[in-house]
Amino acid sequence: MSLILEADYLSGREAKRLFDEVSDGIFQEMRRLPVGAGRELLTQVRSVLDKEISAEQRFQHEFRVAREEAHRAATPEELAQLHKGLDGLVTAFFSRRESVPAFHSLCTTILDTMLSQALRQAEEELARGGFGAAPCYTWLVLGPAGRRETTLMTELESLLVHEPGADATEYCAELAPRATAILARSGYKKSGRGIMPDDPAWRASLDGWQDRLEDLCRRSPGPRTSSLQALPGLRLDELFPHRKTILSAPLFELADLRVASGNDDLGRKLLTLVRAAAERHPACILEAAHSVATLPTPFTFLGNYRVERLGSHRGKLDLNRWACLPLVSMIRLQAVTGGFTETGTLERIQALLRAGTFDVELGKRLLQGGIEIFRLKALLEVRENAGMGDGAWLLPDSLSLYDESAFREALEAVTNLRKVIHSSLAEKV
Repeated sequence: MSLILEADYLSGREAKRLFDEVSDGIFQEMRRLPVGAGRELLTQVRSVLDKEISAEQRFQHEFRVAREEAHRAATPEELAQLHKGLDGLVTAFFSRRESVPAFHSLCTTILDTMLSQALRQAEEELARGGFGAAPCYTWLVLGPAGRRETTLMTELESLLVHEPGADATEYCAELAPRATAILARSGYKKSGRGIMPDDPAWRASLDGWQDRLEDLCRRSPGPRTSSLQALPGLRLDELFPHRKTILSAPLFELADLRVASGNDDLGRKLLTLVRAAAERHPACILEAAHSVATLPTPFTFLGNYRVERLGSHRGKLDLNRWACLPLVSMIRLQAVTGGFTETGTLERIQALLRAGTFDVELGKRLLQGGIEIFRLKALLEVRENAGMGDGAWLLPDSLSLYDESAFREALEAVTNLRKVIHSSLAEKV
């Protein structure tokens, strides 16, 4: 499988390489065929290619038409119905192709479409209520949506930044809960951590966000080996009462922020504030690094998978806990400390590879491993409606020999990266 994932995916050289690989296979087969059979084989190949091209064209047309209908949706109920239809198209497409980059991209496109229409409907509702025109604001998403790794089961986490002034504050205080409710009715639930702008903790002007980021960083306790002391005053959980995360530095996760709707310039300014805060407060990132380095390994001492021994998930491994979270967190750490602006995990790995941050072999294994981990997670969602609630539970014994080997190699690559990070931290202590 090619490891090139950029949007313009096949350069001229890559296209020629792929063509040569396919041609070699066909011509190898033709060497064993009698006169006339070679032409029949080529005819069959052309027929298959024509069929696949038609399928691609049909999907793109149906997807575009469904999105256009979503832009005309007048109610949350219409949005919900169109969301279900779009998800159905993507499910069928992924079942046919099993392309992780395409799956993530399509699901993210659906999310951004639904979000923009939810905000439009909320603004129209406020206009009917006499609130007037909307101020300048931006809705940003984080987590999988921020990394453009949205799936069918992604739970939404967002924040909002608006222009200064009491009027803008009042308007967004009305807008955020309405938009959140419309999103929920149209099929997007907020995560259990409650990170959504309907909570005042997750909406503010740029000045307000700058103050919050500074408070957040200063009150971060830092790693146990750090001599930095937290400043007195409000506790972090009082500032952000709903913030619950395995990693103890919220700033670390804000590196995944992405503008989803609204004013791009305002969103970029907030992203600049987040990056500047990370530079001014390296102890927050060091804390995250220690948390990442101590994430548990997915293998037991004997090299077996860490599966559940009891209960309804007996024999299964939580793909989120043992694979997705460690991979995403460690790659994010490497990207943040390296000053990279990419947010997607696979794109971050590519950037780190190009910069020489990784050993080439490890980088390629991580890239291929990330594709495999995300593919298995997507398959669980598509086939078993898994991924929400108590985890994405994978039964390793159900995997084919090829898939089990690829999955083990993926987890081994993640484990090797953990060792690299742990070794790097040990040198700094």
